[in-house]
Amino acid sequence: MSRFTTYAIKEITSSFLFLSILLTGIIWLGQGLRHIDLLTTNNVSIQTYLSYVVLLLPKIILLTFPICIFLAILFNLNRLRNDSELIILGTSGKSEKNILIKPIIIFSSLMFFVVLLFSIFLTPGSLKELRYKIIEIRSSGIHISLLKEKKFISPTNNFTIFLQEKKNNEIFGLLIHDQSNIDKPQTYIAEKGKFISSDNVSFLKLYNGSIQIYDSSVNRVSEIAFDTYNLDLTPYNKKEGTHIYADELSTVDIRNNLENISPKDFSKYEKEQFAELHKRFVNPIYIIFYALLPLLMINFSKRPDDSWRYPIIAVTAIAFSIQIFQITFSNLLIDNVQLVTLYYTFPLILIFITIIYLYKDFLHLLRNQNV
Repeated sequence: MSRFTTYAIKEITSSFLFLSILLTGIIWLGQGLRHIDLLTTNNVSIQTYLSYVVLLLPKIILLTFPICIFLAILFNLNRLRNDSELIILGTSGKSEKNILIKPIIIFSSLMFFVVLLFSIFLTPGSLKELRYKIIEIRSSGIHISLLKEKKFISPTNNFTIFLQEKKNNEIFGLLIHDQSNIDKPQTYIAEKGKFISSDNVSFLKLYNGSIQIYDSSVNRVSEIAFDTYNLDLTPYNKKEGTHIYADELSTVDIRNNLENISPKDFSKYEKEQFAELHKRFVNPIYIIFYALLPLLMINFSKRPDDSWRYPIIAVTAIAFSIQIFQITFSNLLIDNVQLVTLYYTFPLILIFITIIYLYKDFLHLLRNQNV
């Protein structure tokens, strides 16, 4: 490996790590702050909260890596040009593209396997653990952090709560509907409520309200007014089952689930698993395309001294357009499993077209020599 190839890989890697830490950190911090109420208004320890937000990282990394790879190579190509290093490289007798493509291919190949590792193993595993962590938090009790103002929320089965406002550990303008007893459903209305918990007992203390009890056996509603009332939440704090989403299943589990089923017999959930399985293998292929794309700036510039402003805008627009199409195509595959061949073929076609366009001048020269 030449000195320039080693130098270029080192520079691209440094830029990639900086961009990844920056972009992933910003998104991760935003997600962490979004769930900070688990720590401030819930009975959740700092260790549980930190383990929760750490489990968000693999999915964020999988989302940010492709764009960071593209931007890292784009930035370094632009820097090489602004520092006149591309012109110096051109004096060696080789074209700029021939010199630059080797470090880019090596770097993108390494990143392909890194993204593949995240896509197939790390991200599904972290999402599954995240789901269990949510269940663990929710099963520890009905908490104020689970409630939203002016929305009907069902933290558990057969229990629905509506509130106008919440402040700290208190809620105001309450309406609670309890259907745990199907024959005698109860509706609680109160001006204010406060969550209180100690040891294994938790309850909601209600102020200035009433309880409406409907007795289905006699088709009658009775009402009881109260100044204060302690609503025991312990019966509602049992651990519940959960639906495991396709992206939370391991790759091996999905393959086993679909092994003996014909695609035409797939249920909605099995179609989701099918699309998720192939997405894990296809998305890393796009890494090669995003890495090669910045090289098109050289083709877009008619002369060495031309500005790269418009080529940079052009390749960036292409990158974001393909990423949007990539997400759209993944969603289309759920309802159209017959598109799976095209799903794999499309990124390969993109890579092939990019390489052909990069070396069209060389192919044109070769054809003229044969004539």
